[in-house]
Amino acid sequence: MSAMPEELPVPFEIVTETEVDSRGRVSLGRAGAEPGKRYRVARNIDGVLLLTPVVSIPEREMIVWENPGLAARIRTGIAETQAGHTVDLGDFTDYATDTDEK
Repeated sequence: MSAMPEELPVPFEIVTETEVDSRGRVSLGRAGAEPGKRYRVARNIDGVLLLTPVVSIPEREMIVWENPGLAARIRTGIAETQAGHTVDLGDFTDYATDTDEK
């Protein structure tokens, strides 16, 4: 890796150079980007792009992130299950109908 040039803000350093293809894509493998990772892309007035690794979650799961009490109850349930504190409620196939998903 090269030393950080003075014209780049800290903590950036030049790691590679790439070219945009005809579909607007760039290859970032040599820059350390990992396949399957997601990045938020920010652009400043000078056209500098900043990629920030992110983790995306489904919208339906946001309720857990927005409700600390619910998250705590879920963590408690997981811990109780891992400790073997479960109750066998039997087989529920008698309650299934033809319209239930399989």
